[in-house]
Amino acid sequence: MGDDFDIDFKLLPPKLQMQLWVLALDANTSNVNLAYRSGTFRTNLAYHYGGNLEAGMSVRRLTLKAGVNPGNGDISTGLVFRGFRFGTSASVAKRSAGFSFGYGNQLLPFPAELADTFNSAAVGLQSMTHDIRSAPDNPLAWYKLHSDDVGTIGNAVKLGQRIAAQGGAANRFGVGLRLNYNPATKLTIYGGAQWRF
Repeated sequence: MGDDFDIDFKLLPPKLQMQLWVLALDANTSNVNLAYRSGTFRTNLAYHYGGNLEAGMSVRRLTLKAGVNPGNGDISTGLVFRGFRFGTSASVAKRSAGFSFGYGNQLLPFPAELADTFNSAAVGLQSMTHDIRSAPDNPLAWYKLHSDDVGTIGNAVKLGQRIAAQGGAANRFGVGLRLNYNPATKLTIYGGAQWRF
């Protein structure tokens, strides 16, 4: 779920700070997020434009998250507890499924994942720019036609942000194991450990 909201109560008296609950709405060009926090309990509902609708909850060191992509029906779930991460994903359209387990810092993407993500984004960008002349005539139809391309570009941006965030992470050690299945590659097992110096 992450800490998406930077809430500062320094202007309030200390007694009032302890009694407040927070309801926050955050909207920008990539997502809209509604969150509620009371003490150590936090819940949120977010929609990433052209992507997932996500619901999350966290209490102390336990975080739960579930998401669905309304466009293609892909689903994902995640659980984080005391540094341990568990995740699942499934796609009916692609007939694929995955399970992941990790501890500590999240592993950097494997080279094959980097290549697939950025190559797909490059193809999507080329498709959008090739057809850009039709955008002013009917922008909604153009966007609908290229919504998958927007999704692949968004995935590449998120992956780049995740890699950039690794540099500032406090935890320098991480291990992970992932099992993925799809009809093209069958069962694939990825595992790794990393230590950032």
